Amino acid sequence: MASSYRETVIDGYNLIHKFSKPRDSAQMAKLRERLETMLARYRQKSRRHVILVYDGGSGPKPLTTAGAIDVTFSGTVKSADRWIIDHVCSLGARAAMTLVVSSDREIQRYSTAHGAKCIDSETFIDELAAMGIVIDESKRRNARSAGGISKSAPGPLSDKEVDYWLRLFDRKR
Repeated sequence: MASSYRETVIDGYNLIHKFSKPRDSAQMAKLRERLETMLARYRQKSRRHVILVYDGGSGPKPLTTAGAIDVTFSGTVKSADRWIIDHVCSLGARAAMTLVVSSDREIQRYSTAHGAKCIDSETFIDELAAMGIVIDESKRRNARSAGGISKSAPGPLSDKEVDYWLRLFDRKR
């Protein structure tokens, strides 16, 4: 079934920590920039509104546009988790058109209870890869040099990959 989700809300640091372990604040800043670039590509391909939420900042900052996505820092009083939960709760019936990306069980419980669809960060990373959005740019370069096909790619698609493509083209098994 084709996705009817119009908005994707992402727990930023939760997602970053699933694909990298930053050593310091400078590396974290680079990872945030890389994530925002990847999500701008995701936004183009999925045509979904993307809200990326990070913990911290000196105060709750309004959504700021970073290219094609909205980025916010939750501030010192509220965590990104609480920001996401409050956002989904505020959507009412529109929560059913929202996809929440986080591996945090509390976010998943509250979001699901209010009608949003939730996937964990690892699954979202797999979906990005299936869309051709690669986390590690060195892997992207290797794939390009192999004529667009990774030499280490397995033969047949997994059931998860098949289901993704069938959903994308609104087909059933």
